[in-house]
Amino acid sequence: MYPPSSVAMFESVTLLCMTLALAWVRKVGSTSELVMAADSRLRFGCAWDCCPKVIAMPRSDMAMCFSGDTFHAYPLMLQVSSAIGSFSPARSRAKDIYEVRGRVIEVFNQMRTYIGDLPSNQKEPEIPNASFIVGGYSWRYKRFAIWLVHFDAILKKFTFRPASAWRGGNSEKKLVVSGDYTAEFKSRLLALLRSRTKLKSGGFDMEPFEVLRDMLRSEDYPLIGGSPQLLKIQEHMNTTPYSIYWPNKASGKRTYMGRPLLDYETSDSMAIDPDTFELYGRDSSSLVLIS
Repeated sequence: MYPPSSVAMFESVTLLCMTLALAWVRKVGSTSELVMAADSRLRFGCAWDCCPKVIAMPRSDMAMCFSGDTFHAYPLMLQVSSAIGSFSPARSRAKDIYEVRGRVIEVFNQMRTYIGDLPSNQKEPEIPNASFIVGGYSWRYKRFAIWLVHFDAILKKFTFRPASAWRGGNSEKKLVVSGDYTAEFKSRLLALLRSRTKLKSGGFDMEPFEVLRDMLRSEDYPLIGGSPQLLKIQEHMNTTPYSIYWPNKASGKRTYMGRPLLDYETSDSMAIDPDTFELYGRDSSSLVLIS
């Protein structure tokens, strides 16, 4: 048993993830892809603006991101990644993502049973303050799938809710948003789609990312911060994480999964301009425009 002073010390450094996390199906012409994005801020009495929230799984057609406290989120996500990586049918994609989603829920709920040494006045572990977005491509159903994984306080276990069609619009738009400022995010997204006459027709392009980008540049949303993190999953069942010029292309600075690259550091990832969405790839020792 830890002395009271030690317990207080541990509680004082709990990392809280004030997050805006999202995943949507992007449609450009006849091509579709799943896009996952988030901010990069954790809080523990101060702000830490370079922390990973979007994580690719050991199979190339699946990724996860989270919102909530890292006390629950990081151990759960890392153990799920380990479970997928250690089981060849899951790792090789022989198991469809719908089957692996079930494994995610089972691992989360199993891990909860191993929480012990509770305070004397507490009979059950605290309700996890963390939600997860799980997404990928299903070879079985030939479509992208997105789920919000959350803890149900009544059932006392983790469960999931699939992405539903865009309310008041068309079935092509599929989006899951989790974390802080979700109402503000949706309001801004509606306004953007309305201004482009896309509210009731067509699928999403990069509009959800544009809203996240603008909210991160604003000083009106202090619970989120850092650079955006961006990852795409294509229909050919490959995952592509991007580095991002941040705060803009003119800065010449790039971040990768929220962390600014060191001055001498190179990255094989394609770089994206967050305003024009032009892509830059490596040609010898420099980055050149590729699309």
